[in-house]
Amino acid sequence: MRQVNRKGEIQIFVLILLIILILPGCAPRVIPGPVYFYPKVEPIDIELKSFSFQPNHIAILKDHSPFIFRLKNTASIKHNFTLIDSQNKILINADLMPNESTIVNINPLESGNYRFYCNRFLHRSGGMEGMFMVAD
Repeated sequence: MRQVNRKGEIQIFVLILLIILILPGCAPRVIPGPVYFYPKVEPIDIELKSFSFQPNHIAILKDHSPFIFRLKNTASIKHNFTLIDSQNKILINADLMPNESTIVNINPLESGNYRFYCNRFLHRSGGMEGMFMVAD
């Protein structure tokens, strides 16, 4: 019968645990780009690129009209657009295949900051997130 090397297994387990805890801190921080200001409600164009959104920092004045997002995935891999409110409630969740475009409508939003990101594995930590601000 083969002897189990418990000390070696514990060392490997600790190493894997440390890697899991340390690597997220090594991921690049998303720096919001320039604010794209929409003074009136009009379609908001967002390009889903390889690990980024263009633009990734959007501000719009509050209106009582629905918001229209025109999303275009220009990358060669599948991406996602997820918009959440301050309580992490999902407001939009749209998957886009490579070179696919879609239009998403959402009811008027209250004033505040909303986050959007790609929910594909490691895409958000790789830089695919942004902010959508609604102001009075």
